[in-house]
Amino acid sequence: MFLKNRISYPTSLAARLTLWYASSLLLLFGLLFFSLYVAMATSFDREMNEDLLDDVEELQDIYQELGIASLLREVNQEILTEDPDHFFIRLSETNGNVILQSDLSGWSGLLDPYSLYQILLTHEDEFYLHRIKHESLEVQTITGLISDDLIIYLGESMEAKTEVLTLLLTVSLVVFTTLLPIGVLIGRWMSSKAVSGIKEVSRAADKIAQGSLDFRVDLNAHGDEVIELIHKFNDMADQIRKLISEMREMTDNIAHDLRSPLARIRAISETVLSSSEAQQDYKKAASDTLEECDRLLHMINMTLDVAEAEANVREPITEDVNLSELTEDACELYCPLAETKQIKLSTHLEDNCSVRGNKHTLQRMLTNLIDNAVKYTPEHGEILIELCRSENDAVVTIADTGIGIPDPEKQRIFDRFYRCDQSRTQEGCGLGLSYSRAVARAHGGDITLQAQPSVSASPLSHSSMSAAMNSVFVVSLPASVMRN
Repeated sequence: MFLKNRISYPTSLAARLTLWYASSLLLLFGLLFFSLYVAMATSFDREMNEDLLDDVEELQDIYQELGIASLLREVNQEILTEDPDHFFIRLSETNGNVILQSDLSGWSGLLDPYSLYQILLTHEDEFYLHRIKHESLEVQTITGLISDDLIIYLGESMEAKTEVLTLLLTVSLVVFTTLLPIGVLIGRWMSSKAVSGIKEVSRAADKIAQGSLDFRVDLNAHGDEVIELIHKFNDMADQIRKLISEMREMTDNIAHDLRSPLARIRAISETVLSSSEAQQDYKKAASDTLEECDRLLHMINMTLDVAEAEANVREPITEDVNLSELTEDACELYCPLAETKQIKLSTHLEDNCSVRGNKHTLQRMLTNLIDNAVKYTPEHGEILIELCRSENDAVVTIADTGIGIPDPEKQRIFDRFYRCDQSRTQEGCGLGLSYSRAVARAHGGDITLQAQPSVSASPLSHSSMSAAMNSVFVVSLPASVMRN
């Protein structure tokens, strides 16, 4: 338990990469050494067996061509020239009688000629290769028939093989002990190089956490994966900065929009407290106060609705909504107000356009857009509302001849609490378009503001109005098949 508690494993990525590099180097070196060791051992065995076979075949040829006298001279020559400590030879008859042999005083435990003959008969072959252990050395031997009544028995020490393999093992250990620290250093350098980009991202995260929102990670040659991480991190940092900037702006807008009704409530209260008028004036003051409170509550509720729509945390979308009927109902709702302002409200609605979504939020989205069109279109203006299918989408187009939106402000009209200068004179809190776009996106669609439509590419394909459209909002939602 004590040793287990004392063992610690590297926790940093650089240390683990170094360990993996070193382990890979050890494994590669081990496989290389093992392959070389096996190849050399196999090569030694094959060459030795071939040499022994050649010797036996040579003696067979001498006997067959020159007779027993020449065979004895050749065997005797082998005895005189070879080292008896590393080589032996014995010529005998099949009945066990030894004819000629080298000094076998140092080769105890050799098989007798008769036993060798029985082995040859058992294997039904002219040769029999086998290896024996002689003290601390291995000896490769061969037994062969020279004729029907003569047996040759040869043996050669494998000391040369042992020495070479031992030398290979020694060299390998020396190379291993030399390469291991070098491999660790190289692995450390490579791992440090590999994680340098991650460390830069970490340092950038610390800088951003300390408030330096403009700090970014420089793109250097760190590898595709790290470069992609840096791109993602920089994009995230840009988004964070944008969100914080929007939050600050939204806070300023909220403070501005809350300050006006609160100031009016305070002014009303001060007026009532300093006044000695009749009870009717107190009732009016109370009514004005309630009106301002209702405005504040509406602003707060709209802010929460926008947040819920953008986070898509409302009830699941489980119903098919007939967008044609929903749009028609919304248009009928605003027809009286349009008539009051003498605004021509035209509709071209394709039947049975269906989307899958939340009927309540889609209805609020449409009424927000139509309400804006009616509110900002002056008297005797025109509004056109169209609904049609476009490939797999249901597209609602709301166009009007209202006051329009200046080009510099078109990119910000969907921001929370943002109101154009022209719309400041109208009631509102600047959350209607933000809410509508959040609802559209929660349903897999979007809302866009288009420029004045051209004749060749206009979403208002059925329009016959001659007046120019100053504002064109296009709502695109994934269409679904109506269920009967």
